[in-house]
Amino acid sequence: MNGDSTGRAIRWSTVAAVAVVAGIAGWASYEHAYQVVSAHGEFGLVARFYPGTIDGLIYAASMVLLDSARRQMPAPGLARWLLAAGIAAT
Repeated sequence: MNGDSTGRAIRWSTVAAVAVVAGIAGWASYEHAYQVVSAHGEFGLVARFYPGTIDGLIYAASMVLLDSARRQMPAPGLARWLLAAGIAAT
């Protein structure tokens, strides 16, 4: 392997490791939130979709903050508040 292919292998193995860890963490987070919502009397579609709304809020706010940082612009205050709200909700 030359230097370029070694670097590429390192990057892809890192992407794979992060994807596996994120998948496991996402599954565990979803299952926990589903159990909490179900324990409090919600069933059916509400119980199934509720965990996704919280994780979606965290993802969307995080992407706005990342985009602002990449553009070297001030981050919107609402994105910070929504990220904090999503984290608190979990």
